[in-house]
Amino acid sequence: MIKHPNYPRLTGRLGRRMVQLALAIILALGFGLATSPPSQAQFALPEGFSTSNGLNPPPDVTRIGGIEMAPVHSPVTGAVLFQVASPTIYDRGADGVDLTAAVERRAEEVNARLRRATFYRQDPPMDLESLMVSLGKLNGIDVITVKDATYTQPLVLLTVTQTDADYHGIPVDELGETWRQILADDLRAGIQQLSPEEVAKDISRATGILFSLVTVTVLSLVAKHLVRRYQRRLRQRKKALSEPQTPEIPFDPQQTNPEVEPEERVVQHRNHFLQGFDQILSLDRRLGVLSLVQWLLFWVVILVWYVGLFSLFRRVPLLEQFSNSILGKPIQLLGIWFLTGLAIRLTRRLIDRFTSEREGVDLVDFLNFGDTQRRQLRASTIGGAAKGLVTVAIAGIGVLMALGALGLPTGSVVAIGGIFGLAISFGSQSLVKDLVNGFLILAEDQFAIGDVIDTGSAAGLVENLNLRVTQLRSSDGELVTIPNSGITQVKNLTRSWSRVNFSIDVAYHTAPDKALAVLKEIAQGFYNDPIWQEKMLAPPDVLGIDGVSHSGITITTWIQTAPAQQWAVGREFRFRVCQALAEQGIEIGTPTYALAAGSDQDNDQRAGVNALGLGS
Repeated sequence: MIKHPNYPRLTGRLGRRMVQLALAIILALGFGLATSPPSQAQFALPEGFSTSNGLNPPPDVTRIGGIEMAPVHSPVTGAVLFQVASPTIYDRGADGVDLTAAVERRAEEVNARLRRATFYRQDPPMDLESLMVSLGKLNGIDVITVKDATYTQPLVLLTVTQTDADYHGIPVDELGETWRQILADDLRAGIQQLSPEEVAKDISRATGILFSLVTVTVLSLVAKHLVRRYQRRLRQRKKALSEPQTPEIPFDPQQTNPEVEPEERVVQHRNHFLQGFDQILSLDRRLGVLSLVQWLLFWVVILVWYVGLFSLFRRVPLLEQFSNSILGKPIQLLGIWFLTGLAIRLTRRLIDRFTSEREGVDLVDFLNFGDTQRRQLRASTIGGAAKGLVTVAIAGIGVLMALGALGLPTGSVVAIGGIFGLAISFGSQSLVKDLVNGFLILAEDQFAIGDVIDTGSAAGLVENLNLRVTQLRSSDGELVTIPNSGITQVKNLTRSWSRVNFSIDVAYHTAPDKALAVLKEIAQGFYNDPIWQEKMLAPPDVLGIDGVSHSGITITTWIQTAPAQQWAVGREFRFRVCQALAEQGIEIGTPTYALAAGSDQDNDQRAGVNALGLGS
């Protein structure tokens, strides 16, 4: 077994590359499993998507046995002041149930009265000096009211019930006094914050924050524009490297057909493609880095706006009640979006790093089929397909996590999605065949990007290959797209090495030794030509006489060439053979027939003799 010249160093660094590959797999498959919420694997009907129904309390309601609690929020800051309690309603969907006594209705009414006392009595606003929040009785029920010198009619804020006292474990009057003090402090703070001086300060703070947000956004947009311009230049360079050039074939007046053959156009396109392949890979990596930079700039803008709006809501009392909503599901969804995109980009980057040939161990070292160039082409092809699979897998995990964050049971989504997927699969069997055959093409290395193939229905240079389709560039410059399921038999014309199978018929009366000697001399001289020797893997092999017929003596020559060089080498060899045979006076074999008058038996005998080339 022949080892790599740097085998000790390669094996020493194998662990690091394997760790990189393991990280790619972990990011692709373990990312969602480690962070996604657990779900039960059973099928649920669409109505199962709802997390509450008549038997379950609303989201803000807490049930403890026969008592249900709901929060009362500050009208200014949105913070929870305390919780009110009511007897449990076990089935809110039953007929005849009076929901006016439900705890959520009671909390909603209290919140509405607090907003009315704080915001809607502002013309003129309530006087802080004469503001009175009192605990009294109305029809034998403890109530908390508010009034001042302007609004002398007391506004009932809430009632303190025995259920409230039972839940909090203190008498009704003590609980009422506690709530009265809480509401008095909150109302005074809210009314004070609504004064013209405080409103002016809030406007000044909001203006400063918004100006900072706009400044950061403009700077980010400028940076994105500069990155986009640089990306455009790199794409133009990549396009110039990818586009086929006009063939430059020197005109030789001694050739019978100076026109460029279709095979030669494909070969020149392939050579141009392979010469720029490393540069294209380098440009792709640079474009990937720039795309990552643009993506990070996008998230910088989102993060700045998110933090800025949260700071704005916290600093401005009128908006503080909305600050808690920013920390809920929106930040979860944004976090899932960010982590999903980051996982996709990091995984694709690791795949690029593992499939790129560089010092150390990479995927190319494990693909021991063909030369280094072919192994690099195959590694790039497999890497492109792997990146597509990883993107779909991680995006699917991200969607499931987002559904879980929204409160939808992911088990039901997966079950229903499985049913739809099964139904779709029956209608798209050709797509499944494409994917399966595409996987087999990659796994068996039938061909890769950069090969010249013939599928029977089309032939040309493989410019793109994924699990679904193969795209060929024909000799006329046409881009032919073939579904992988339609490739049942393929001829790879550039796999590892190629061959020129040349046969020529010389006249029957030619001395065999002379004809063989002339062809061997031509073959050896052809191989000794340094211009052509680098395109051949071995000296041409004159096999000998393969046939004797009325057309003459058939002599076969094999020339083993580098991939895609068989057409150019074959043309040059045939040209030299024609010249040498003409110089040596060796005629090309042609069928001969003679017709003579006489009996049928004589004619048959003459025809047989002439068929062997012995007749006059």
